[in-house]
Amino acid sequence: TTNHSTRALLPDHIRQGRLFDSRGGYFGESFSDYGSTEHRVKDITLVARYRLEKKNPTAKLSDPVKPIVYYVSREVPEKWRPFVKQAIEDWRPCFEQAGFSNAIIAKDAPTEQEDPNWDPEDARYSVIRWAAQPVMNAMGPHVADTRSGEILSAHVIIWHNVLKLAEQWYFVQCADLDPRARSLPLPDELMGQLVRFVVAHEVGHTLGLRHNHKASSSYTAAQLRSREFTEKMGDEASIMDYGRFNYVAQPGDNARLIPGIGPYDRFAIEWGYKPIPGALTPEAEKSELDLIAGRQATNPVLRFGGEDDVSTVDPTVQTEDLGSDPIEATTLGLKNIDRIVPLLIPATAKFGEDYDLLTEMYAALLGQRQRELAHVLKLVGGVVETRYHVGRGGEVFQPVPPAKQAAAVRFLIDNAFATPTSLLAPEILGRIEYGGVTDRVLASQMALLNGLLAESRLHRLMDREAESPSSAYTVAQLMTDLQHGVWSELGQASPRVDLYRRNLQRGYLASMQTRLVGASGQSGEFRPTATGALQVLRREIAFALPRVKDLPTQLHLRDAQAQIENILNPKFAPQSASGPQLILLGLGAEQNLPEARSPEYGCALIAPDTDLAREAAQEGGKGSVAR
Repeated sequence: TTNHSTRALLPDHIRQGRLFDSRGGYFGESFSDYGSTEHRVKDITLVARYRLEKKNPTAKLSDPVKPIVYYVSREVPEKWRPFVKQAIEDWRPCFEQAGFSNAIIAKDAPTEQEDPNWDPEDARYSVIRWAAQPVMNAMGPHVADTRSGEILSAHVIIWHNVLKLAEQWYFVQCADLDPRARSLPLPDELMGQLVRFVVAHEVGHTLGLRHNHKASSSYTAAQLRSREFTEKMGDEASIMDYGRFNYVAQPGDNARLIPGIGPYDRFAIEWGYKPIPGALTPEAEKSELDLIAGRQATNPVLRFGGEDDVSTVDPTVQTEDLGSDPIEATTLGLKNIDRIVPLLIPATAKFGEDYDLLTEMYAALLGQRQRELAHVLKLVGGVVETRYHVGRGGEVFQPVPPAKQAAAVRFLIDNAFATPTSLLAPEILGRIEYGGVTDRVLASQMALLNGLLAESRLHRLMDREAESPSSAYTVAQLMTDLQHGVWSELGQASPRVDLYRRNLQRGYLASMQTRLVGASGQSGEFRPTATGALQVLRREIAFALPRVKDLPTQLHLRDAQAQIENILNPKFAPQSASGPQLILLGLGAEQNLPEARSPEYGCALIAPDTDLAREAAQEGGKGSVAR
């Protein structure tokens, strides 16, 4: 490994900076102004951008005095070089909207014979590098003049295993939509287009643009399924999102599958790079730039969002998602995943080879499913941010409508908490593992269940209820919907709970115990709500048990009764005994059950306030007594 350093003089002529605007999504250089006329220290940020000046300042469209040039370094593999160059020059239309023709140019790095002194690490050049390391990533850093935000040079770094990552993404999202993706490795022409997508995204960073994770929520599912729409607009409003490939499209739609430069990208480059004639200070530009940014108020595809605190609660600001409605998008995405499962073995199994590739792609498919389900989770307690400025738009924060939140919970119950039978294909599992499937399913389900009950989400639900009690999705409603869905078998004529669902139900009770018992237990509104829900569940289990004919289900529900009692009354601790054990529950009295014997547990379940209960309490040592 060789360390490189470059010393270069900053420009003598400081380029006029452009003031940061939260609607624009740019990186910036920040400092504090102590000379402001305002009665405070004023924090100022100038956006990061290259110096572009028109050769003909009066022309609507002009070549720049000095274009932005990116060199494709010598080590970039030959077969990917055309795609890398295309990715760089894909940004040209954006600069044309800002008033510049031929603003960005891709060049091959000179050979050693052409220029023996040329070095890709030289800070005078912006370069696309290819790193021979097994890292599944890419990045696009830049070097900027802190006095003005002027980008002086930039390096896009593509680690070799980004090829592996892009191939995985495309297969698990589009293998049923694109016949070219049904055999691995992907053909070079398709792989080249994936490289183009990755490089274009990173070039966007080097031009000054941050991630815009709101852009992937700009289009409806119907638009994403339209060939005409996606060919014109792409599958997301910005390549600076993490939208990935069009997993919403369905077979026969023939929609575009790979993201490209979008309308937000053209808008953002226009805002950042368009010259404002006659404006001699950054402040003098603000009114003209506000007219450009103000288009967001009425045109959602131009909006920016992401990479700050509110991104954790805004369901329109997500990574690796697509579509304006996460429920509809995930419904369609899960259909694609189910169709991809039978493609796994034919795509990965090669005569004489092991099943490592099958193992890898199966895990990637499971990960894709989990991500799509998590997109729906964010609707619950969600708050949508629209970066309106004064005079342009209304309220910045709007909670997700209660009906939509309830629909999201119902969707997760029906899809995330149901046993994923389509993914549990014996012909796959028998080739890749000797065990662990039940733990994997439970881990997936519990991640989403615990996400629903995250304290921060519950607090947002409480905030909405406090603000508008009659029109909020409340914590009580969430607990009712969730518990009813997780324990839905209790309503069957003859309840039977399969192994996967028994695991989930035990996980539900363990989650409640963590939240209600001990020093780590939650306080506030959640405690009485959750306690009440468990009391209801206790009664429902007691009503269901007489109808249970399946022994594993019966044993499971008896155990659940004991666990619920231990949560509601932590002092309850059954002790082993050689003979029948007396367990007093606060359950039977509410259901007029004076006594219920459980021979498989070697105990008697006794309702309080009965003679047998009082006798058990007096004898103490002959049994375990609670309540």
